[in-house]
Amino acid sequence: MIMAERAADCLAKLGLDSQHSTTNGVTVPDGNTNNNNNNNNSANASLNVPFGHHRRSRSLRERTGADQRLERLPGGALLTQKVIPHTVIAGFNTSISRPVRVADFAEHVRIMSADSDFRFSEEYDDLKLVGNGQPCIAADLTVNRAKNRFTNILPYDHSRVKLMPADDEEGSDYLNASYIPGYNSRREFIAAQGPLPSTRDHFWRAVWEQQCPAIVALTKCVEKGRDKCHQYWPDSEQLTVLYADIEVTLMNETVYEEFIIRELQLTNQRESVSTPRTVTHFHYMAWPDFGVPDHAVGIVHFVRLFRRRLPPSPANRPTVVHCSAGVGRSGTFIALDRSIQAMANEKQVDVFGVVHEMRMERCHMVQNEQQYIFIHQCLLHVLETDYPHFVKSFRTPDATLNNTPGFQMQSEWVSVPRIEVHQNPAFEDDEGIAESGL
Repeated sequence: MIMAERAADCLAKLGLDSQHSTTNGVTVPDGNTNNNNNNNNSANASLNVPFGHHRRSRSLRERTGADQRLERLPGGALLTQKVIPHTVIAGFNTSISRPVRVADFAEHVRIMSADSDFRFSEEYDDLKLVGNGQPCIAADLTVNRAKNRFTNILPYDHSRVKLMPADDEEGSDYLNASYIPGYNSRREFIAAQGPLPSTRDHFWRAVWEQQCPAIVALTKCVEKGRDKCHQYWPDSEQLTVLYADIEVTLMNETVYEEFIIRELQLTNQRESVSTPRTVTHFHYMAWPDFGVPDHAVGIVHFVRLFRRRLPPSPANRPTVVHCSAGVGRSGTFIALDRSIQAMANEKQVDVFGVVHEMRMERCHMVQNEQQYIFIHQCLLHVLETDYPHFVKSFRTPDATLNNTPGFQMQSEWVSVPRIEVHQNPAFEDDEGIAESGL
């Protein structure tokens, strides 16, 4: 009897009392419904709470620490399971792909954001082990270990970028960089770590050998007093610099509020007849030391400007994208570029599938949950600006009730779900990966 009372008490504390049933997310007792409803209406009136507006209660995970939802079966038993949102297009293998129609994307994000981003957390957890265990033999060779900025961010053997060997020197073909699929080809990008002083020349060898039309840099050289990337390009104080055999000249530099675009000219001094090549350097400077940018507008504009100004490459040569480790910000940028093109051409987007595919080619792409949510926030901005007729609308008597950004359309208040960006100190800065592990 005592044990039964304790069990009932525990269920009551968890909000799972068997004497209650749940309707539309509101817990209602099985008996005395009318009396309790009258009491609740009186209480709401005294508190001046608008009809249908409820205080946000803590999520199940916040209350209990549980990693998954507890669902009640018809017989009253509890079942732990993950539920794929109805907005995901049916017929796909949801372990590797979860596409959502553009028309359903705002609703999808609203569902994923509920209960303190509970479903975002669940979905990101499904990606954490993707690609793990694939061999990194070349990266772990003794001769190559010093070429890695972080000991736990190593390129897989099957997707690593191989340099042309130099005089049969062991390890001369190694660079911490991986081919990453884009929207247009399987090797549209190269995700690389930020060059070290000792790997700067190798970096330029890769750019020359791969005939890269552009480089995207997503980090400052020093952030919060920590070296993130060695400066590998010339500046206004020294317009031409020789990096081993590759001569790089700064031809033009345009400074914007959040980024810089440079035009670089490359010449290979080893080749007797070397035709100069132009490489566009897109350098985004506004990513903060911790987390993600404060807003989506700047990075979305940067991604679109990159796509618009990317020099034509008939042979589909890859663009180099790097941050410090070459996984967090780099993965976020590539995922955005792919997803924005998919929205325009296919009217659907598959963030989960894109990140899954990238992680099969390089570890930890889109390094944390915060970046994963930020990708969705950026795509919501694209949806709001490019496809306003697809934005799900709902009426609200007072916009301050849900504190969401909105705009007017056809005399109706249209509101895009606001994504809560975590400010948890437990989140490391984007590339601040301890060598002992993430």
